[in-house]
Amino acid sequence: MYLKEKVRVLLFSLLISPGWLMSQDVEAITKMYPNALAVTANQKREMTFFMQKNTPLAQTTEEIEMLMLNDKANGIYNNYSIYNSSFEEVKNLEAYTKVPDGNKYKKIKVTDFKTKDATSRSVFYDDFKETTFNFPSLSKGAIAAVSHTELHKEIRLIGPVYFMSHMPILNMEFTINFPQSMDVRYIVKNNNGNIINITESSKGRQKTVTFSAKNINIKERYFNEAAVSYNEPHVIIYVASYQDEKNNQVPVFDSQQNFYKWNYNFLKGINTEHSNSIKELADSLTINKPDAYEKAKSIFQWVQAHIKYVAFEDGLEGFIPRQAKDVYAKRYGDCKDMSSLLTDLLLSAGLQAHFTWIGTRKIAYDYDEVHLPITDNHMISTVKIGDEWIFLDATDPNCIFGFPTQDIQGKQALIAIDNNNYKIIRVPEVTAGKNKYTDSTVLRITDNGLSGHVNVAFSGYFGNDIYNALVYKDPKDVKEYVKYKVSKGNNKFNLEDYKITYPDKDQKNVNINATFNLPDYGTRIGNEYYLNLNLDKFFNAATIDTAKRKVAVNNDYMYQAEHFTTLEIPDNYKVTYVPKDLSIKNKNYTASIKYISNASKIVVKQVIESQSIWMTPSEFNEWNTMVKELTNAYKEQIVLQKK
Repeated sequence: MYLKEKVRVLLFSLLISPGWLMSQDVEAITKMYPNALAVTANQKREMTFFMQKNTPLAQTTEEIEMLMLNDKANGIYNNYSIYNSSFEEVKNLEAYTKVPDGNKYKKIKVTDFKTKDATSRSVFYDDFKETTFNFPSLSKGAIAAVSHTELHKEIRLIGPVYFMSHMPILNMEFTINFPQSMDVRYIVKNNNGNIINITESSKGRQKTVTFSAKNINIKERYFNEAAVSYNEPHVIIYVASYQDEKNNQVPVFDSQQNFYKWNYNFLKGINTEHSNSIKELADSLTINKPDAYEKAKSIFQWVQAHIKYVAFEDGLEGFIPRQAKDVYAKRYGDCKDMSSLLTDLLLSAGLQAHFTWIGTRKIAYDYDEVHLPITDNHMISTVKIGDEWIFLDATDPNCIFGFPTQDIQGKQALIAIDNNNYKIIRVPEVTAGKNKYTDSTVLRITDNGLSGHVNVAFSGYFGNDIYNALVYKDPKDVKEYVKYKVSKGNNKFNLEDYKITYPDKDQKNVNINATFNLPDYGTRIGNEYYLNLNLDKFFNAATIDTAKRKVAVNNDYMYQAEHFTTLEIPDNYKVTYVPKDLSIKNKNYTASIKYISNASKIVVKQVIESQSIWMTPSEFNEWNTMVKELTNAYKEQIVLQKK
């Protein structure tokens, strides 16, 4: 779905200090990190910027030493990988294991290195290469070491360095060296508690900046936390400008404007003329459409339905869209290609459309703060209708026209106007009321428990999710999926019959109607029948351990969920107890449970509404209070008594 991952995140880089570990007590380190099987003992990455043939380049030396604290590390940390692409050249790769041998180490060199394409499921072709090898003999006290040199052929694509790893780090150092004539800048992110120390120095015509940290423990991961760039400490390095051979200062990324110019350069020569095939298609899709909105929707939906997403990532092709006419002829392309066709069709129909770069929510940065290639990983098309900007991402075949895809909500979009002009617009977050889930259930008491009929209506992102989930399912899988979506009460729930309807495919509305029975549900004691009518606990969530978790919760989208559960009361029963109503409101959520009863029926109305995609640690206590109140309310039962 996404534009080429322009830069690989650099997680490991070490400088070996011979003999340092010999004086260390493995047992003492084990006590420091009792849950770790290994630690990064000493880590350094040294990056040097220089000029070659009037071109700025950078070279990095990185080496790594990992100390095994337990024999169980063998089989877990043996395999290691080094990545590179057409923008980086890896040289001088060396790896070995130092195995304890009395009061010294025995060195066992790695000789078998294998290089292959580093493909992923989401990418059809990728120019990244992966060199893999195995460390031998990783017993307790052994040291796994690896070193290599990396030539950065394109300084604009240097990635961030993270001061965090999958194992504790005892010492880490990242140094950059650059000439006085080169303006190299850095941004330090998530340096809470000043984990990263920074020192700057100059010697002759050379400048040096060193970033260092000690005793960095691993971070606990959470299911619904944001990507690492939001929380983990890291350093972003970039070249603002450099001095050429004529002593002219050449701008690189010294401003947002120059970053935009670099990006826009990839659009030059793209769709400079509308081909006859594109014009004819645009005309056929917009004929008899009453206004610009309907014209844009028709074009967007055609591209969604007829162009297959296939990712190609090969050098600069990871940045350059293909010509719209070629994408149309081949009927496939990546996000840039789909944007190319979509933008050209919209322009051919007389609409105001633009290529647009954007970072998904995997990336923490805004263009206002970080005007660098690492800030975006995706391309879409944007059309302006009246005063409204509509963000169009055709890579999601079921995204609703007028909705951004879920992964770009709240992100800044860089909209290309022309060679020198652009706009940065923040993509709106879709409000809760547009993403609705409404469950209407009617229950009847039987001799063996309950029988019922349920109608569940999904709209907005809820509907989008259902459409995407059902695309490739066979009938058997569909039934299981429906059971999962409408299941109630307990594990004895039996789905009898169901029907899926699509009342508005444009808006991705979906209805599921089903009949079911719940044997042995409720408790009968004498003439009384105890029933919990909170059969579907939509908000079946857990409290947050505020002592441990210090990172925000990141949800897919805001939503509104409504449940109406109606119990038809038999003529020979009467209601003798109804639980109290509940109402909760905090910064991020509102929740309520309301009971309405008369002689013939009792209705339980439950409403949950989320009002933010993000929940910060300062809001966790409010969340926990709400969860506890709802959990207690979900346990409440009504009481019926035979007349």
